Amino acid sequence: MFNDSLIVTTAISAFNNAALYTPFFFTTALLCAPLFFMVYLYAGDFVNRFGFNKDFNKHTELFSALILMLWLMLFGGNYAVIRDGISLLPVLISVVLFGLIMIVSQKFVQLKYIQKIQDKKSKWLIFFGLILMAVASSSYSWFGVLLQISAILCGMIVGCRIKTDLNLIPWNVLLFFAITVLILMQPEFFRFGQLGNLTITHLLCVVLTGFFAVTAMTTKYTNARARIHKSAYIKLKWLFRIVSLLAFALFMMTESVPVFIGLVLAIGLLESLCIYHSDKFDKDLSKHSCGLLMFMLGVLTVCPMISAIGIIYMVVSKTNYNYKEYLKLL
Repeated sequence: MFNDSLIVTTAISAFNNAALYTPFFFTTALLCAPLFFMVYLYAGDFVNRFGFNKDFNKHTELFSALILMLWLMLFGGNYAVIRDGISLLPVLISVVLFGLIMIVSQKFVQLKYIQKIQDKKSKWLIFFGLILMAVASSSYSWFGVLLQISAILCGMIVGCRIKTDLNLIPWNVLLFFAITVLILMQPEFFRFGQLGNLTITHLLCVVLTGFFAVTAMTTKYTNARARIHKSAYIKLKWLFRIVSLLAFALFMMTESVPVFIGLVLAIGLLESLCIYHSDKFDKDLSKHSCGLLMFMLGVLTVCPMISAIGIIYMVVSKTNYNYKEYLKLL
C-alpha cells in the first residue's frame, strides 16, 4: 500500500486514463484560439515577409506535408502496443508516410534556395537524419523500423524523380483523409482517445474533417451541368440525405471505420448531385475547403502549425466565402 513505485504507477495510470477519455485536442485548440486569430490578421504580412507569394501553393504543400511527416514519425505510438495481433495499421502508416515523403522530396528539390545548397553532403545529411528519426521513433519493434525506413527510401526515390508538379488539393486531401482514418482506426496509438469511449466532441470533429476532405474533392472535380430533371433530383437528394443521416447516427453509436468511410462517400455523392444539378458553381470553394481541412486536421493531431498553415492558405487564396454555400451542398 505504501510502496512508492506502486503509488507513482497508479498516478501515471490514472493520468493516462484521464488523458484518453478527455478531448485533450479540443481544449488545446481552444487555448490556441488567440494564436489562430493573430495568424488570421497577419497572414498576408507573414507571406510577404518570407517571399512565399510566387510559389505559395508549393510552400503550403511542402510545409504541411513536412510537419505531418514529422508528426507521424515522432508523435505516433509504439508499434509494439498495437491492439490486434494482425493489424493493417503499420502498413497503412508506412503507405501514408511514403506519400508524405514523396511530396516533401518533390517540392524540396524544386525550391530555388534549396537548389543552391543541394550538394552531396546536404543530401546525405537529410537522408541519414530521416533514417535515424525512423529508428528512434519505432525502436521497440523491428518491423516498425523496417516499414519506416522502406517508406523513406521509396518516397525519396519516387519524389525526386517526379518532374511534374503535384497538385495541392488531390494529393494533400487524400493523405489528410487517410491520416484521419488512421486516427479513427486506433485512437490510442495516436494519443487521440480510447476506442469505444470517444466522446461526442471526438466524433463530431472527425466527421467535420471528413466532410471538408470530401467537399474539397467534389467541388474541384464536379462540374455544373443542370441536366438532371427536377423531380428526379429532389428524390435522389432526399435519398442521399437519408442515407447520410443513417450513416451518421450509426457512426456516432459504433465508431466504426467502414461506417465513417461510407458516411463520407454518401456526403460526396450528395454534394456531387447538387453541383451537377446547378447552373454554375464556383470552383474556388475547393480551396476554402482544403484550408478548413488543414485547420481541422491540425486540431485533431494537436499540431497548431498545420491549423495555422490552413488559415494562411485561406487568407492568401482570398477564399472569403459565406458558409451558407456549404449548406447548399447538403
